[in-house]
Amino acid sequence: MTQPSQTIQAIAVSPGIAIGRVLRLRTHSHLLEPEPHKLAPEEVEAELKRFHTAQEVTRKQLTELRERLRTRLNSQDADIFEAHLLLVDDKMFVGAVEKGIREDHYTADYALYQATEHFAAVFSGMEDEYLRERGADIRDVASRIMDNLSEAHNHEIGMDDRRIIVGNSLSPSETAQLDQGKVLGFAVETGSATCHAAILARSMKLPAVVGIPPELPDSLSAADKLILDGYTGKIIINPDARTEEAYRLKAEAAGALYNKLEQEKTLRPETTDGFMVQLAANLDTPEKIEEVKGSGACGIGLFRTEYLFLNRVQPPDEEEQFEVYKHLLIAGGDNPVIVRTLDVGGDKFNTNLYRTAEQNPFLGLRGIRLCLHERRDLLETQLRALLRAGIYGNLRVMLPMVSSVQEVLDVRGMLEHLATQLDHEGQEYVSRLSLGVMIETPAAALLAEHFAPLVDFFSIGTNDLVQYTMAIDRSNERVAYLYRPTHPAILELIRRTVEAARRNNIWVSVCGQVAAEVRVVPLLVGLGVHELSMAPASIPLVRRAIRSMSMHEAEKTAQEALRCSNAGDALALSEALVRRCAPEILNI
Repeated sequence: MTQPSQTIQAIAVSPGIAIGRVLRLRTHSHLLEPEPHKLAPEEVEAELKRFHTAQEVTRKQLTELRERLRTRLNSQDADIFEAHLLLVDDKMFVGAVEKGIREDHYTADYALYQATEHFAAVFSGMEDEYLRERGADIRDVASRIMDNLSEAHNHEIGMDDRRIIVGNSLSPSETAQLDQGKVLGFAVETGSATCHAAILARSMKLPAVVGIPPELPDSLSAADKLILDGYTGKIIINPDARTEEAYRLKAEAAGALYNKLEQEKTLRPETTDGFMVQLAANLDTPEKIEEVKGSGACGIGLFRTEYLFLNRVQPPDEEEQFEVYKHLLIAGGDNPVIVRTLDVGGDKFNTNLYRTAEQNPFLGLRGIRLCLHERRDLLETQLRALLRAGIYGNLRVMLPMVSSVQEVLDVRGMLEHLATQLDHEGQEYVSRLSLGVMIETPAAALLAEHFAPLVDFFSIGTNDLVQYTMAIDRSNERVAYLYRPTHPAILELIRRTVEAARRNNIWVSVCGQVAAEVRVVPLLVGLGVHELSMAPASIPLVRRAIRSMSMHEAEKTAQEALRCSNAGDALALSEALVRRCAPEILNI
């Protein structure tokens, strides 16, 4: 029996439209907990050997999967499984499993389960979306090892015909092994735009959404038909004929638009009256640099260095960091590469970086505070590596979570000291390092006039700026209604930042999520922002939006929005301008 027709709003993570019947995928976002059987002392060595054998089989499977994917996808996306291979042999992870077997006398299955849940929980509790999703990778690898412990090797998803997959979760391994000839798209409960399954879906050109209601998969049957809209995140269950035809036409129009946008990637992102807005890309790992270059981005507006510090006992040394930054700068050519210094909060890492736990980590030693007041050694090592790497390209460095002028002065003093060190050592380094600060607290925005003479640029991190200005936890669904980047208070802080930059002859970037939101682009342009930095996939639509409006219209809209009393009215003004100038980008 089929479900009555209804529409569900999920989160779009891979563009496209799929229309077809359902395949329910019964998976779990967590490993199933095995029985906590205890071993006799004489059984320990044999159990360790069983675990190491499962490791070896897993290693072989992932290597074969990576090589097979390289023939189907671009090599960068196939290299997702390079990270999985590193997890198979990760010293902390493997050591925790071995300890559970050797010291606690648990079976390999239960020791693996305990280690997996511990490390996955550490990542899943992180604020940063990219880092949070690494918990899913740990569980994916552990699930494969667990299957190999029990010699259950069936990772394939069987399908009789073309279907839309609906389930609780879809691991990177399962996504990679989907038969593209039979899969129309997928809709799952867990995940985000930065999870590896979503990345693979985009590479495979499969429409995908996440965030569906947990009860949805069990309520559907193979007879139910879905429309899956990977542009808006909508799922329509058992649509009528008229709706289905409308979406078929929408799919054709969207495909034609994206083909045109691909042809526009060499065009200048400037308004109709000649105001240039640089479009840069956010980057999580150096392996994705080719995706950035292929998007038509003017460079890297935000390179997150946190991945270098993940899942390891000791932080990366100077040489390791130097090689990463050097590689990135050489690959970037003449284009600017903006590297953000280590930006972690008290919720993000274990005590290898923190000396004491914090009761309220969101208001504690985050970003530059940690690096200046508790782990100065980390910042000194990172800055030495950056100074040395700076001779290989157009390097710019920005400081996160700045809230006082003294923090900038302290870093300036540290740079002078490190330059003297490098001089004495006979090391080459960049003579002048372009330094900027992130404007992501109200204090930083209100003090922008005082920061501007000390730095070369501002980068507005709207995700945190909204969170701290509105006094909300942006991961708390109960106050999510207050998370509105178009709130007049946020627009006023952006205006003040831009005005201070203009008076001091420096430029301003926006690198938060709002930079990729085409409905808000007119407000950012109209307020005078010089650069927008976003995921590479978002650049084509933002470029079209900018090229379709005039600066005069954008400025007028921004001024009207500043006079609004609420976020909804301000957003409506901005969206109205996009609808007048480029309605096609709102229709997908």
